[in-house]
Amino acid sequence: MKTLTTTLLRSALVVAFITGWAQDCAAQSFADLLGQITTAGKTSGDSTLNSLGGTLTSKAQSLNSSLAGNAGAQGLLQGALSSLMGGNGVSALGAFGKLSAAKLTPEQTKLAKEVGNVGSAYIVQKNFSSLEGAQGDVAQIVNSLRKGTPTAAIPSIQNVAQNAKLTPAQKEVATSLVNQYVPGVKKVSDFLGGGLKSLPGFGK
Repeated sequence: MKTLTTTLLRSALVVAFITGWAQDCAAQSFADLLGQITTAGKTSGDSTLNSLGGTLTSKAQSLNSSLAGNAGAQGLLQGALSSLMGGNGVSALGAFGKLSAAKLTPEQTKLAKEVGNVGSAYIVQKNFSSLEGAQGDVAQIVNSLRKGTPTAAIPSIQNVAQNAKLTPAQKEVATSLVNQYVPGVKKVSDFLGGGLKSLPGFGK
């Protein structure tokens, strides 16, 4: 009996150690991601991207702390930031969207939307800031997302998505941006072809 008790105790200690180790690794990985975003912004030579990176890391840190105990939501957040730093804007936009739609507390939902908006603005700035003839629209999108008023960015999102100079990779990001922020669009091609009038109720 004593041997069984000792074995069980050792097993419990091992499990506790592994769990704690895994949590420490996850925390370290998240901290590393925030550090990468900060460094990328500072070394980009783009003051807007640097500013967005600073805001994103601050809000993401607050959200991650708020999500303590919700491993699923924390995983979505970390996945979004990992995709962002890996240059996969499409995946990052999708993860930000899922996080904003997750079942969270009102305060967590507010933070998640803020993180998603700033993260999306970061993606827009990084992918389209040098797009020929789109600087004004890019600035409008970034500013609108930063302020938490994505609806104001819809005309500019349309303009960027229709830009003839888009590379295939940029087209994918632009399509994801439309899917994420333009409500009522069943087909992106219809929206781009029909303009704002194709949106249900828009302009009425």
